[in-house]
Amino acid sequence: MGLIRLIIIAALIYLAWRVIKRLLAQARPTDSGNASGNPQIMVKCAQCGVHVPTPEAFSHNGLHFCSQEHQRQYLEHHDR
Repeated sequence: MGLIRLIIIAALIYLAWRVIKRLLAQARPTDSGNASGNPQIMVKCAQCGVHVPTPEAFSHNGLHFCSQEHQRQYLEHHDR
């Protein structure tokens, strides 16, 4: 009789664990990367190659840069 009771208790604990795990997964919000949920267009820095969102990029003659410093460096070496 003791073995059956142990199996029933183990099954109940397992089922409770599964239910709690499912409830916690539903309550946890998914991280979409940005607040609006819309993907952002990324552009590549012409100087270093890092990708930045278009609104944060510095642009000059169709080229995009991750910072004003990289824009300055690129223009110094390529506008001669």
